Amino acid sequence: MFFAIENGVDYVTNVALYNIHGLFAALAFSIGYYISTFYKGKLEIFLSLLISFISYLIIAFILANVPPHVVLTPVIVITLMLIATIYFAKKENFAIDKKIKTSISDIFFRSLLTISIFLIISSLPKYVPSNIAGIFSSFPTILLPLMLIIHFRHSRFQARTVIKNTPYGLSSVVIYSLVVYFAYAKIGIVFGTIIALICSVLYVVIQGKVLRFFKLIK
Repeated sequence: MFFAIENGVDYVTNVALYNIHGLFAALAFSIGYYISTFYKGKLEIFLSLLISFISYLIIAFILANVPPHVVLTPVIVITLMLIATIYFAKKENFAIDKKIKTSISDIFFRSLLTISIFLIISSLPKYVPSNIAGIFSSFPTILLPLMLIIHFRHSRFQARTVIKNTPYGLSSVVIYSLVVYFAYAKIGIVFGTIIALICSVLYVVIQGKVLRFFKLIK
């Protein structure tokens, strides 16, 4: 939405499919972080960040040179998300065993990091090509601060639980970006955003019912 407001609808139409491309990189980020949580040590959080960022950047820059397709790209990315969702659904969830009140410092950290990432990403169109900006627009801006706080305040097991449930929702962003791609030029930014949000929510609901009906997830 901010891309469209600042750079125009035509620009967003060009980058929307690359945003879907970027979700593959976001999935790589999540899987990288998940794998890293099996390491225990003093530098485990640093290692998790390092592995997840490297995983993200490798996939992101590879896909930046692969032109997206309006049909194949969404189908491939949704398929990968569903495979990851079904796979992770069989993995153990680790509940938070001790309640810790959210502190002012936690809220400040999450807000500061989220806003900083958002400002960096929203300013990318001024400095990088549209394919790079589109891919990085799908960076897990909200997920990263949450994971870091849970990992730091609880343990790598609870961080792993957050990660394993991430692919379930990521596929809805594919629907959102696909609707934006078709809707913004026809009905405008505001109504296009509303329709995209409604479609992505409906997709999550239908996806959950279908996966549970076939007992692929609990």
